[in-house]
Amino acid sequence: MDTPEVKHIDAHEVELNFGSPLADPAAWLDVDPVTLRHRVWKNIHALGDVANSGNAKTAAAARKQGSVVAHNVLAAMGKAQGSARYDGHGSCPLTVERGKIVLAEFTYGGKIAPSFPSWLIDGTRPSRLAWLLKEGILPPLYWRGMLKGREWLAKPELADLSRQASGSGR
Repeated sequence: MDTPEVKHIDAHEVELNFGSPLADPAAWLDVDPVTLRHRVWKNIHALGDVANSGNAKTAAAARKQGSVVAHNVLAAMGKAQGSARYDGHGSCPLTVERGKIVLAEFTYGGKIAPSFPSWLIDGTRPSRLAWLLKEGILPPLYWRGMLKGREWLAKPELADLSRQASGSGR
């Protein structure tokens, strides 16, 4: 069996233009917002700022998108089962005063989706702990973990495999 070719292309290698067959009318890469798979070319997946997924373009979003794209590429290669789904998760640390932020986390449609229990960090209120998380803990996780492919907490949500087997989940 032939192994499919996998190529990584970053923003320095390609520029989407208005009218590109890969782009939507606003020049974003035209992907399904749930599977992050191109709407026409099924062998193209995207994540991050280039995709027209309609979510906040944040590191938290790319973190969650990465596991979805990785699973769906493996599934396309026959090395995983099911389809991973991206729920639009994003996170915006909103500075409201020195030493305090609101760690706003949400999914598509603006639905609040906190990663932490509200007794620890309430994503609707400014807190010093959220500030400390943003300033001291998240940067090393980002630079030393996420960007090196060491992501153990962002597991993708999988579509129901029984629906896919019957053909109704596609």
